[in-house]
Amino acid sequence: MLGRLLRRIRAGDRKLALYHGEFSNVPETILVTSKSFLDKAQIPDRFTQSGDSLSPNLEWKQLPSGTRDIVVIVEDPDAPLPNPFVHAIIYNLYPPMAEIPEGAIPNTSSIQEREPPLHVGKNTFGQTVYLGPAPIPGHGPHHYYFQVFALDSVLTFRQPPNRKDIILEMGGHVLSKGFLVGTYER
Repeated sequence: MLGRLLRRIRAGDRKLALYHGEFSNVPETILVTSKSFLDKAQIPDRFTQSGDSLSPNLEWKQLPSGTRDIVVIVEDPDAPLPNPFVHAIIYNLYPPMAEIPEGAIPNTSSIQEREPPLHVGKNTFGQTVYLGPAPIPGHGPHHYYFQVFALDSVLTFRQPPNRKDIILEMGGHVLSKGFLVGTYER
Protein backbone atom coordinates (compact mmCIF):
# COMPACT_ATOMS: atom_id res chain seq x y z
CA MET A 1 0.00 0.00 0.00
CA LEU A 2 2.75 2.49 0.97
CA GLY A 3 4.61 1.76 -2.28
CA ARG A 4 1.54 2.61 -4.35
CA LEU A 5 0.94 5.81 -2.38
CA LEU A 6 4.54 6.95 -2.99
CA ARG A 7 4.75 5.70 -6.58
CA ARG A 8 4.97 9.17 -8.13
CA ILE A 9 7.54 10.45 -5.61
CA ARG A 10 11.12 9.89 -6.80
CA ALA A 11 14.41 11.78 -6.47
CA GLY A 12 14.88 11.72 -10.25
CA ASP A 13 17.71 10.90 -12.66
CA ARG A 14 18.83 14.52 -12.92
CA LYS A 15 19.97 14.35 -9.28
CA LEU A 16 22.40 11.46 -9.87
CA ALA A 17 26.09 12.17 -9.26
CA LEU A 18 26.54 11.53 -12.98
CA TYR A 19 24.64 14.73 -13.83
CA HIS A 20 25.73 16.87 -10.89
CA GLY A 21 26.73 20.42 -11.87
CA GLU A 22 30.05 20.42 -13.66
CA PHE A 23 29.96 16.62 -14.17
CA SER A 24 27.07 17.01 -16.62
CA ASN A 25 29.48 18.21 -19.33
CA VAL A 26 32.13 15.54 -18.72
CA PRO A 27 32.39 13.06 -21.62
CA GLU A 28 30.81 9.60 -21.14
CA THR A 29 33.63 7.52 -22.59
CA ILE A 30 34.08 4.85 -19.91
CA LEU A 31 32.49 1.52 -20.85
CA VAL A 32 31.00 -0.07 -17.72
CA THR A 33 29.88 -3.73 -17.74
CA SER A 34 29.18 -6.56 -15.31
CA LYS A 35 29.33 -10.35 -15.40
CA SER A 36 26.54 -10.30 -12.80
CA PHE A 37 23.81 -8.66 -14.94
CA LEU A 38 23.34 -6.95 -18.30
CA ASP A 39 22.80 -3.22 -18.79
CA LYS A 40 19.15 -2.25 -18.14
CA ALA A 41 18.36 -5.83 -17.03
CA GLN A 42 17.02 -6.99 -13.68
CA ILE A 43 19.59 -7.43 -10.94
CA PRO A 44 19.52 -11.05 -9.70
CA ASP A 45 18.17 -11.57 -6.16
CA ARG A 46 21.55 -12.63 -4.73
CA PHE A 47 22.77 -9.02 -5.21
CA THR A 48 19.70 -7.57 -3.42
CA GLN A 49 18.47 -7.55 0.16
CA SER A 50 15.98 -10.24 -0.85
CA GLY A 51 19.04 -12.46 -1.33
CA ASP A 52 22.60 -12.24 0.02
CA SER A 53 23.11 -8.52 -0.70
CA LEU A 54 26.41 -9.33 -2.43
CA SER A 55 27.99 -6.53 -4.42
CA PRO A 56 27.92 -7.44 -8.13
CA ASN A 57 30.97 -7.66 -10.35
CA LEU A 58 31.78 -4.35 -12.03
CA GLU A 59 34.26 -3.77 -14.86
CA TRP A 60 35.34 -0.66 -16.78
CA LYS A 61 37.37 0.08 -19.92
CA GLN A 62 38.51 3.10 -21.89
CA LEU A 63 39.86 5.24 -19.07
CA PRO A 64 41.39 8.44 -20.42
CA SER A 65 45.13 9.00 -20.17
CA GLY A 66 45.99 10.93 -17.04
CA THR A 67 43.59 8.92 -14.86
CA ARG A 68 45.02 8.73 -11.34
CA ASP A 69 41.95 7.71 -9.35
CA ILE A 70 38.66 5.94 -10.03
CA VAL A 71 35.47 6.50 -8.03
CA VAL A 72 32.36 4.29 -8.13
CA ILE A 73 29.03 5.56 -6.82
CA VAL A 74 25.95 3.31 -6.79
CA GLU A 75 22.67 5.26 -6.58
CA ASP A 76 18.92 4.70 -6.90
CA PRO A 77 17.19 7.83 -8.29
CA ASP A 78 13.77 6.18 -7.96
CA ALA A 79 13.81 6.25 -4.15
CA PRO A 80 11.08 8.51 -2.70
CA LEU A 81 13.66 10.90 -1.26
CA PRO A 82 14.95 14.40 -2.11
CA ASN A 83 18.21 12.86 -3.45
CA PRO A 84 19.06 9.45 -4.88
CA PHE A 85 19.59 6.67 -2.35
CA VAL A 86 23.32 5.87 -2.15
CA HIS A 87 23.99 2.11 -2.01
CA ALA A 88 27.79 2.33 -2.12
CA ILE A 89 30.74 4.67 -2.64
CA ILE A 90 34.13 3.22 -3.54
CA TYR A 91 37.11 5.50 -4.08
CA ASN A 92 40.89 5.40 -4.50
CA LEU A 93 40.79 2.67 -7.12
CA TYR A 94 44.04 3.14 -9.00
CA PRO A 95 44.74 2.22 -12.62
CA PRO A 96 45.45 -0.34 -13.95
CA MET A 97 42.66 -1.71 -11.71
CA ALA A 98 39.70 -2.25 -14.02
CA GLU A 99 37.31 -4.37 -11.97
CA ILE A 100 35.64 -4.83 -8.60
CA PRO A 101 35.04 -8.57 -8.17
CA GLU A 102 31.67 -9.96 -7.09
CA GLY A 103 31.27 -9.71 -3.31
CA ALA A 104 34.37 -7.52 -2.88
CA ILE A 105 32.52 -4.63 -1.28
CA PRO A 106 31.66 -5.51 2.33
CA ASN A 107 27.95 -5.76 3.16
CA THR A 108 26.15 -5.62 6.50
CA SER A 109 26.60 -9.34 7.15
CA SER A 110 30.25 -9.60 6.11
CA ILE A 111 32.05 -6.46 7.25
CA GLN A 112 35.61 -7.61 6.76
CA GLU A 113 38.67 -6.67 4.73
CA ARG A 114 38.72 -8.16 1.26
CA GLU A 115 41.54 -8.49 -1.23
CA PRO A 116 42.22 -6.07 -2.69
CA PRO A 117 41.18 -3.79 0.17
CA LEU A 118 38.74 -1.12 -0.95
CA HIS A 119 38.19 2.40 0.33
CA VAL A 120 34.45 2.45 1.04
CA GLY A 121 32.51 5.68 1.62
CA LYS A 122 29.24 6.10 3.49
CA ASN A 123 25.92 5.01 2.00
CA THR A 124 22.66 6.86 2.72
CA PHE A 125 22.43 5.15 6.14
CA GLY A 126 25.95 6.36 7.03
CA GLN A 127 27.41 2.84 6.84
CA THR A 128 30.61 1.95 4.98
CA VAL A 129 29.09 -1.09 3.27
CA TYR A 130 27.25 -2.06 0.09
CA LEU A 131 23.48 -2.10 0.56
CA GLY A 132 21.75 -4.29 -2.00
CA PRO A 133 18.55 -3.06 -3.64
CA ALA A 134 15.41 -3.22 -1.49
CA PRO A 135 12.82 -0.85 -2.96
CA ILE A 136 9.50 -0.31 -1.21
CA PRO A 137 7.14 -3.13 -2.29
CA GLY A 138 4.62 -1.86 -4.83
CA HIS A 139 6.64 1.30 -5.65
CA GLY A 140 7.41 0.03 -9.15
CA PRO A 141 10.73 -0.70 -10.83
CA HIS A 142 13.81 1.07 -9.49
CA HIS A 143 16.94 1.78 -11.54
CA TYR A 144 20.34 1.32 -9.94
CA TYR A 145 23.14 3.37 -11.51
CA PHE A 146 26.65 1.96 -11.11
CA GLN A 147 28.56 5.15 -11.99
CA VAL A 148 32.31 5.16 -12.68
CA PHE A 149 34.35 8.37 -12.68
CA ALA A 150 37.97 8.79 -13.84
CA LEU A 151 39.82 11.55 -11.95
CA ASP A 152 43.07 13.37 -12.66
CA SER A 153 44.09 13.39 -8.98
CA VAL A 154 43.91 11.13 -5.94
CA LEU A 155 41.24 11.98 -3.37
CA THR A 156 42.17 12.11 0.31
CA PHE A 157 39.82 12.03 3.27
CA ARG A 158 40.36 11.84 7.04
CA GLN A 159 37.26 9.66 7.37
CA PRO A 160 35.05 7.80 4.89
CA PRO A 161 33.21 10.38 2.76
CA ASN A 162 29.49 10.60 2.21
CA ARG A 163 27.92 11.56 -1.14
CA LYS A 164 28.20 15.31 -0.54
CA ASP A 165 31.88 15.06 0.52
CA ILE A 166 32.99 12.94 -2.43
CA ILE A 167 31.15 15.03 -5.02
CA LEU A 168 32.69 18.19 -3.58
CA GLU A 169 36.22 16.72 -3.72
CA MET A 170 35.70 15.36 -7.25
CA GLY A 171 34.88 18.88 -8.50
CA GLY A 172 37.32 20.01 -11.20
CA HIS A 173 39.00 16.58 -11.38
CA VAL A 174 36.62 14.37 -13.40
CA LEU A 175 38.12 13.46 -16.79
CA SER A 176 35.47 11.00 -17.92
CA LYS A 177 32.50 9.01 -16.69
CA GLY A 178 30.38 5.99 -17.55
CA PHE A 179 27.62 3.93 -16.03
CA LEU A 180 25.72 0.65 -16.00
CA VAL A 181 22.06 0.44 -14.99
CA GLY A 182 20.37 -2.50 -13.29
CA THR A 183 16.71 -2.68 -12.35
CA TYR A 184 14.86 -4.25 -9.44
CA GLU A 185 11.28 -4.30 -8.19
CA ARG A 186 9.49 -5.88 -5.23
